[in-house]
Amino acid sequence: MPWVLLLYALAGTAGGLPLSVEGASVTVGGSTLLRDLELSVAGGSVTAVIGPSGAGKTTLLRAVSGLVPLARGRVVLGGRDLAGVAPHRRRIAVVFQEPRLFPDLDVADNVAFALRLARVPRTERRRHADTLLEEVGLTGMAARPVVDLSGGEQQRVALARALAASPHLLLLDEPLAAVDPMRRAELRRLIRRVCTDRRLTTVYVTHDRVEAAELGDRVALLMEGRVVEEGDPGALFERPRTAVTARFLGSTNLVTGEVRDGVLRTPAGEVPVSAPAGRAVFTIRPERIHLGAGPLRGVVREALYQGSHVLVRFDGGGLRLEAHVPPGQVPDVGGEVAFDLPDAALWRLQDTGPTPDGAPDGAPDGAEDGAHGGDGADGRRPVT
Repeated sequence: MPWVLLLYALAGTAGGLPLSVEGASVTVGGSTLLRDLELSVAGGSVTAVIGPSGAGKTTLLRAVSGLVPLARGRVVLGGRDLAGVAPHRRRIAVVFQEPRLFPDLDVADNVAFALRLARVPRTERRRHADTLLEEVGLTGMAARPVVDLSGGEQQRVALARALAASPHLLLLDEPLAAVDPMRRAELRRLIRRVCTDRRLTTVYVTHDRVEAAELGDRVALLMEGRVVEEGDPGALFERPRTAVTARFLGSTNLVTGEVRDGVLRTPAGEVPVSAPAGRAVFTIRPERIHLGAGPLRGVVREALYQGSHVLVRFDGGGLRLEAHVPPGQVPDVGGEVAFDLPDAALWRLQDTGPTPDGAPDGAPDGAEDGAHGGDGADGRRPVT
């Protein structure tokens, strides 16, 4: 294809294609890394995939991009089954944890490397690279050696290079893990803006709960090679279906008790709830607990300063809980504290199976059934 037609085609066909991973299994060296995995990403949207180390997150990206074969199942992009399609013909771009730039090339030549392979003239490659560098906030840096850039700047170059071929699908494998924390939030906003402006279908792999919540239109939790729960960030963080999801996403508080006549009976006392009668397990996020006032009583066991807040661990009659409080409102360790579990913030879990051993990095550093929610008893939702 002549290079002018190539640029025209690339400019006019980017993004917007839906992705469907259907029953995907991957086995490497006798180990099953993905197990009948199901994942759907709407065209032009961002799905953040989060999970512990070894859950299969990177393997998922490698399977979608064609770098590892499927033992069974299929990957469908824009209605096209990608079985037998070579990786370089899938129109899928990948940004890795390490930028993987060419050290002997300057910034512009790194960005336009795919166009160079397509024999696009140098002047056109430079023009296209300049446009992309402006998009990722690196205006005027085209001639800089990449070895002189910071880690965050190198990842911006890697993102621009991924965009150069106008991919149908963008895969990002923990691209900010090695970036200075001072730059991480800025780069999250950049990635979100670029993907939204381009309507680029994106799968973003991360260990970081903050990244997942901020970047994902939807969040998928991956455990042992399967997506165990998926939903919009507000639903997944505030109204998880399982104890596994609740704990992994930072809601360590599980409250077990008997519901009778609209009252949950716990070791710490009675809590009004809008939930059906019977034995139940509820979760409540640490930031939703009211500490310092309320009908329940507990003893403070630990107070850990975490920058933006203090993590207070306390128990009431054997009910162990965690709450986030402002630094100036910390109760005395060893002392009694009043607390409340607001009905609107309690969420009844469907599945209370074993919780995961792994814990995500990036703790705030960092249709469901339940007491509340669209399918709940009264249709109300916790404040988010």
